[in-house]
Amino acid sequence: MKRMNFKRKLISYIVIWSVVFGSLLSYSPENRVLSATGVPEITLISPVGGSVFEVSKVEFTGKILDDLTTPDKLLVKVFEQSNVSEQPIDITNEGQLIITPKEQYLEFSYIKDFSEGEHKISFIGTDGDGFSSSLETSFTVELSGNMIESPVSIDNSSNATAQASSIEGIDSKTTVKTAVVSATATTENGIRPYMAKMYLIPPGSEGDYRPDNVPESYLPAEDMTRVPLDYKILIDIRSAEAFNPSQPLVSFFGDSKGTEKLVNSIELSGGITSYVYTFTPENPKLDTAKTYSVYLNPNILTPRFLKFTTVSNNYESYQFPADKGNEARDNDYIHGPFSLVSNACSFCHSTHNGNTLTLESRNTGSESDNLCMACHDGTYGSPKLEDTYNSNKHNQNSSASCTSCHNPHTPGTKENPNSFHASKAEDADINPFLTYKKVSTANGDVTDSTLCFSCHNGITKDEKGNIISNIEQYYKNEMYIGQSGHNITASNDSGSMLNGQIPCAECHETHGSSNIKMLRSNLGNAKLEDPKLLYKSTSADWVAEERSFCLSCHKNSTEIYGNKSTFNLVSDTTGDPIQGHQEEDNVKNTPCSSCHGGSDPEKAAVEAAHAPKKGTHLQAPINP
Repeated sequence: MKRMNFKRKLISYIVIWSVVFGSLLSYSPENRVLSATGVPEITLISPVGGSVFEVSKVEFTGKILDDLTTPDKLLVKVFEQSNVSEQPIDITNEGQLIITPKEQYLEFSYIKDFSEGEHKISFIGTDGDGFSSSLETSFTVELSGNMIESPVSIDNSSNATAQASSIEGIDSKTTVKTAVVSATATTENGIRPYMAKMYLIPPGSEGDYRPDNVPESYLPAEDMTRVPLDYKILIDIRSAEAFNPSQPLVSFFGDSKGTEKLVNSIELSGGITSYVYTFTPENPKLDTAKTYSVYLNPNILTPRFLKFTTVSNNYESYQFPADKGNEARDNDYIHGPFSLVSNACSFCHSTHNGNTLTLESRNTGSESDNLCMACHDGTYGSPKLEDTYNSNKHNQNSSASCTSCHNPHTPGTKENPNSFHASKAEDADINPFLTYKKVSTANGDVTDSTLCFSCHNGITKDEKGNIISNIEQYYKNEMYIGQSGHNITASNDSGSMLNGQIPCAECHETHGSSNIKMLRSNLGNAKLEDPKLLYKSTSADWVAEERSFCLSCHKNSTEIYGNKSTFNLVSDTTGDPIQGHQEEDNVKNTPCSSCHGGSDPEKAAVEAAHAPKKGTHLQAPINP
C-alpha cells in the first residue's frame, strides 16, 4: 500500500514539473505580461538608437505603461543633453508633444527641428504617485545642401478629439492635468498661459529678443545683483491660445510702479505663441543698492517669485561684459579691483591694526558677520540684506557666517553674481560655483542646492565639533527620493523644468527669518497681502509647530510648480484636512511626522519635512 502511494506521488510531481517546464519553453517576449514594477515602463517604437537623419525635423513615437496608474494620469517630458552643460535641458515646449491615452497604455509622439550634429534625448515618464523612469536615445542630423523638411503631417484637431473621448468620465482635475501635458501639441481649451523666461535688459534692446537666441547683454532675473538702474524687465509668456490679459502681469514690484507693453509675438512650433512683454519701472525708477521683488499675477499665470538687487553708488555706470562668461575680471570684483589697486584691501584689512589672523579691521570685532554688516546694513551705498536682524538665522547659535556661502575675493560675474564659493573639484565640471536654484532654474536633484549641501551633508562639523544635519541624503538617496511626497513633476504650464525634489528655497530664507528654522512667511510664490494668510511660527518647539507649517501649504489652495495639494476630507470646525486621520488628531495637534516620517523618532520630523512618506492610509497621494 505504501509502495502504491509513493508511485502516485511520484507521478504527480512529474506531471506538475512538466507543466512548469512547458510554460517556460513556450515563453515569448511578444506575449509577456508586465508585472507591477513601481515605476512606469517606457518603450521607444521609433526611431532606433543611433539613427542618422538627412532632415532637421525628427519624430519620435513610443508608449508608456504603468500597472498602478491609468494612462490618462501619466506624464511625459523630453530632455536633451547639452554639449555645454552637464545638466539636461527641458525641451518639451520647444517641440510638438502629442499624447493619446489608450485602454492599457499611453501613446506619445514628439516632433522637433534639431540642429545638425549628434543629439542625446531622454524621455521621462511619471506616474500618478510621482515615480519616474527615463529612456535615453541618441541620433545624428546630417544635412546636405538645402535643409529638407521631413514629410510629417499631423492632424491636431483629430488628435484632440481622440484625447477628449479617451478621458471622458474622469474628474476635472485629472482632465486639466492631462490637457496640460498635451498643451505643447494642441490648442485645447483650459490650458493656462505661463512665464517661460524673464530677463533684465538694457533700454532699447527688446527688439533683439528671440526665444532661441537670447542676446548676451541680457541678465537673468533671478537673484541677479548690480543691475543697472535704467534696465527693464522682459517677460516671455507662452500660450496655446490668444493672450490678451485684462489685468497686469506683474502683481507686485517693491515700491516702484511701471508700465507693461506687448512688444512682440512669435509663433513657435506646436501651436504655441511667445508673447514678449516689457515692464519699465517708473515713479520712481530703480534706486541704487536696493532689492526688488517681482511677483507674477496668480490670477493669470502660475505663481512665480523672483528678486534682484541694483548696483551700489560706486557701480552706477557698470555693465557686465557680455562675452566673458565666468572668466575672472578685475572690474567685476564687488569689493573693488584689489589686484590693481591695493588700497581697496584696506576697506576690510589693516596691516598694523588688524585684530584677526586675516588682519580684519574697521573696529567690527572678530566676527566676520560684523565686518560684512558694517557696510551691508544699508550704509556706504551697499545693498541692505533682508531679514538680517531676525533672531532665526544661520549664524545664530551656529558656526555659519556670511563667508560660509560667499567669498568676498571671488569676482561677481553674470553667471555667479552673488560670489558663491567654488564647487568641489569633482563637481566643478557641472557648475564651477556652488548653486542655490529656485523655481526658474531648479531641476529637482541634488545639484539644485549644492550651496546648502556643502554644510548640510552629515559630514561637515560646526565649531563645537557637532556634525551638521544631513539634508543632502533626501536629495541624493534613491530610497528617500522614491518614497518622497515632495518629489513632484512641474506642470507644463508652470514654466519650470522641475522633475524631482522641491528645492530648499521653496521653504527657507537663507539670510534669516522671524520664523522657526528660517522658514518663509510667504509660501507658494504668490504675494499674500493679507497678514493672516502668512505663515508665522508661534512656538520655538518644532514638534508643536510642525503641523501648522505643513498645513500652510497642504490646504487645497497653495500652488507649487503648478500643483496643489489634494485632500478629500476636511474638518467642519477648523477646515483642516483630515483625510485618513481622526478628527481628534487636529484637536491634539498630532505631528505629521508621526505617520509621514521614518521609524526613528529623532529623525522623523526632518524626514517628513524633506522627503515625507506617502501614507498608505490616504485615498490619494500627497502632491503639493
